[in-house]
Parts: sequence; structure tokens; C-alpha cells
Amino acid sequence: MKSKLRILIIPSWYPPDGGFFFQEHSEALSGEGCEVDVLYNRIIGLRKLRNVPFGELGPFRVKSENGIRVIRSWSFKFPGNEPLLAKRWISSTVRLYKKYQKQFGKPDLILAHSGIWGGCAAEQINRIYNIPYIITEHRSFLVFSTPESQKQLSPLYRKLLPGAYRNASRLVAVSTSMKPGLLELAPDIEDKITVVPNMVDGDFFSLPQPERSKDPFVFLSAGRLVKFKGLDFLLRAFAGLKNSLDVPIMLKIIGRGEERENLEALADELGIRDEVEFTGRISREEVSRGYREANCFILPSLYEAFGVVLIEAMASGLPVIATRSGGPEYIVEKHCGILTEPGNVDVLRDSMAEMIRNYDSFKQSEIREYTMAKYGNREIAREYLKIFKNCLHLHR
Repeated sequence: MKSKLRILIIPSWYPPDGGFFFQEHSEALSGEGCEVDVLYNRIIGLRKLRNVPFGELGPFRVKSENGIRVIRSWSFKFPGNEPLLAKRWISSTVRLYKKYQKQFGKPDLILAHSGIWGGCAAEQINRIYNIPYIITEHRSFLVFSTPESQKQLSPLYRKLLPGAYRNASRLVAVSTSMKPGLLELAPDIEDKITVVPNMVDGDFFSLPQPERSKDPFVFLSAGRLVKFKGLDFLLRAFAGLKNSLDVPIMLKIIGRGEERENLEALADELGIRDEVEFTGRISREEVSRGYREANCFILPSLYEAFGVVLIEAMASGLPVIATRSGGPEYIVEKHCGILTEPGNVDVLRDSMAEMIRNYDSFKQSEIREYTMAKYGNREIAREYLKIFKNCLHLHR
């Protein structure tokens, strides 16, 4: 085996369309001695197309980004026709790979982030070019902890994902809670599943200087504004807490999504609009600053595969409140925060009150040290290197 592995990463989404942790993951692998390329086939709808700068929509654009070769192309999104979108995206990604191989040669291995649709494209590339591939699965609905999450698994996903999983050399789940959903789709893949958590960049997410102020006490949440994130429960819990306290509190919600208008209307209805800030989508630097300035991070999801935002907050020394929704119960230890019941306003409110009451018992340096030891980018990258070498040994 060559001393330096060349890994081609096919992400299902990637900056500037989210997926910043895929970018950080790629950079961590590069930092551990891999030669890393990223092949990103960006899906662009008509609305997004208007905002793309001129010159950024070439069919095969190659650029060095933080020492990684990133090849970008794009596919047009057909609204309301996911089967056609999936078929076109997968086939155009395979064509993009053909150009990549012609120009740069074969990689040793492909790492696809999420089966939809990066893993499906990797399966097709494997059939044609015999390149072994690994899928790291991130999709929250595969936790299968609620009927709502199971409904998200459409007939199209049930049709395409089993083959992508079965033909992969290894399937990496980001938490143990995902295994039932993966096995429901493909019962014969249990021996291929390895659990490796997501990673966090400890240089980017750091402790605040000076210490955090508690006037007002700031609760922070971040993520997509969609139903399963449970933000309506958070708003109701926050309103109940506000009415029971005589100290100032604030709630800051970072992110964008289809539920924003409904959530803002709910905040108005509950009489807490002055204490709740909806930031919309902000830069990664602003997110990091938000972690440093807040007092507690809350992830109120109804189901959650992992919760990257949890380890980002904890790497910043921030105590957290999270629901037992799949991934968080494998992340949050007692010295890092509080685990609570999903979808229960009263229990969430009481957890928030407990956080304020016992805030000084949470030591930010201990929270960060634990997080970096377990989820630091170097540690997780080394776990992936072991998986890569094992897969290539079996593929010989």
C-alpha cells in the first residue's frame, strides 16, 4: 500500500450549502497525511441560481481550498420531482467522476457523506471503475425513534439506499442510535456497520475570553428551522420560564428554514418576541462567537442522528440541554449538561430552570477537555485512517 492514501470525498451537500463539518472532516484527513480531493455536484434551484456570482457555475471547476483540491460542478433542481432529481444528480456525478479520473487518475478509495445521494453515486462509480467506497451516514430520520422520522423515509429512499449500503466496503454510522434504521433498510449489513462520531475543530470553536456574563442569561439554539427540531416546544418552554423568573433571560435562535414564519408568530403569541432573537443564517465565525457569548446551548429535537452543534457548543465550553432523541444521549454526560424528554414543554422548562440554578457547577474547561478528547478532529481522523487501511487491505 502507498504511504499516502488518496481519498476522494463525494459529499451530498457542501459549503456554501451547509455541510461545513464535511469540509472540516476533509481538512482533518488531509492533516493526518491523506491526499484529499472533494467532488461536489451542487444542486441549484432557480431562486438560488439568481444569487450565484458570475463564473461560479462552470461544469468542472478545480480549486485549492485550504490545501484540498475541490472539484465543483452543478445540477439544476427540478421542483417537486425528487426521483428525476436523484437520477440526474447521480448520473451527472458519475460523469463528473469520469472527468476527474481522466485528469487526476484513480483515487485509492471514495468516502461518500450520506447515502442520499453521494453514496448512491459512489455505488455507480464502483460498478464502473471498481473503486472501493465507504458511506458515512448522517441522516437524522434513520434514527427511527419516532413515527415522524420513519415517515421521512420515502419509497425512493427505500429503493435506492439498500444497494448503496450493501455494496459499500464499510458503512459508518455517526451514532449507535442509527443502527436500527440502517438494518431495517438492509438487514444483511450489520457486519459492515462501524460507529464513529462526528468531529469538531477545536481551533475554530474555542473558550471565551473573558468569562461569560449572566446578565441576561442567554440560551442559544442553532440548526434548520424545521418541525423535527422541536423549536416550538423550546419557545413554549422559554415563555413558561420567563413568567416564573425575576431575572432577565434571552433566547437566540440561529438558522433558517420553512418554519421561521410560524416560529416568529408563536413568539408573538406567547408574548416573548422582545426576548427572542431570530438571526437567520449567519457565518461560521458568527456562529462560533454566538457559542462563546451564550450561557447554555439547547437542542430540543424530536429525533437526531448525532447533533454536531452539541459538540461545537461543548468545544466552546458551553453547557448544553438536549433531548434523548437518538444521538445526544451518547454525547451529553452529566458534567456537560442536562438530558431531557423530547416534545415535553414542562420538562424542558424545568431543565432550563435547573440550568440557571446550577449554572456554576458546570466548568467550561472540563466540558471542553472532555469534548476534544472524544470528538477532536485529529482523534476522529485517525479512526477513519484505520477504517481506510482495513478496507483497502480487504479490497486487494
